Amino acid sequence: MPEFTRSEARILSTCVERFTQRLRRDVADVIALQFRGLEPTEISEAVAQLSILARQLEGRQKVVPVHDGHRGLLKKVLLDERREAAEAIDVPLQKAVDPQLIRQLRRDLGSLEHLMTAPWFQETTAQRMPELTDYMSIRHAEAAVPNPPTLKPREYDEKFHILEAPSLFLPDLAYYRKRARFRGVPVSVAYLDIDDFKSFNTRYTESRVDIDLLAPFMEAIEAHVFSHGHAYRFGGDEYVLTLPNMGREWASHFLKTLQQRLADTEYRGIPKGPTVSIGLVVVEVDTVLTDREVQERANVAKNYAKAAEKGRIATFDGTQLKESDLTLL
Repeated sequence: MPEFTRSEARILSTCVERFTQRLRRDVADVIALQFRGLEPTEISEAVAQLSILARQLEGRQKVVPVHDGHRGLLKKVLLDERREAAEAIDVPLQKAVDPQLIRQLRRDLGSLEHLMTAPWFQETTAQRMPELTDYMSIRHAEAAVPNPPTLKPREYDEKFHILEAPSLFLPDLAYYRKRARFRGVPVSVAYLDIDDFKSFNTRYTESRVDIDLLAPFMEAIEAHVFSHGHAYRFGGDEYVLTLPNMGREWASHFLKTLQQRLADTEYRGIPKGPTVSIGLVVVEVDTVLTDREVQERANVAKNYAKAAEKGRIATFDGTQLKESDLTLL
C-alpha cells in the first residue's frame, strides 16, 4: 500500500484535481457535446474513482495511505501530470539563464519526479482511462477535439533545400504524438550524426564536401524517409527523423537499412562514404517526456552510440528513458 507524507499527499491531491479537470474537458465534455449530453458509464466511474482517490489524499495523519486498488490510477495521474508540468515550463526554461531561476521553475517538476522513483510506482501498471476513440471513430474524434492538430506548411533547409527545416521538428512531433494517441501507436525519433565529419572537410575541402558528399547523402535520406515520416537537417553533420507509427523493432530495421543505403550511395570522387551513429527514442502514448525532452534524449542516445562504437544505433530499454537504460542495437 503506497504511503505518503502530508506534503506529498497535498501535491498528489492537486494532481488528481487537475487530471480530473482534463478528463472532463478532453473526454467527457466532448462526448456530451457530440452525443446530446450523454456521459458513458466508464467516464462516470472513472470520475468517481478519482474522487475517492482525492478523499484518501486529504487525510490529516502524518502518513497518508492510498488503497492498493488505486495504485494504477495514481500512476496514470502522475504520468500525465509530469508531462503537463514539464510542458508548462518548457518555454520559460528556454529563456532562463539564471541557475536559481531555473531551479525554481523546475521545483514542482522535481517533486513529481521524486514521487515517481518510489518502488510502488515502478511496480505498478498505469490504469487505462476512457478515450474519445472508445465512443467514436478516429476521424470524428480528431475533428471533435478543441484545436484539432494540424501539420505546419513545409519549409526546407535554407542551404540545400533537400531536407526539411529544423524549426519544423518540434511542431511536427507534437502533431504526430496527438494523432498517434488516438490510434494507440508510438512515434519514433532518430538523431543521426556523421562520424568523423571533420576529416572529410579536411581531406576534400568544405565546398567539395557540400556538393559531392552532403547533397547525395541527404538525397538518400530523403528517399529512404519518403512516405514514412520526415527528415530535418540540423547542421552540417546532424539530422533528425520523425517516424510516426514505428515501434522499436520496425524503427531499428528501418534505420539499419538507412545506414546500408548511405553506405551504398555513390559520392562523386569520394571512394568511401561516411558512416552515421544514431540515437533512437520510441515515444509511446504514455511517455512522460515533452517533445523537446524527446529530442534531447535522442541526442544523448546518439552520443552514447558514437562513444561506444561509431556507426551503431543506440536506444533505451524500459519506459523511463534514463541514461542507465541506454543500449546498442
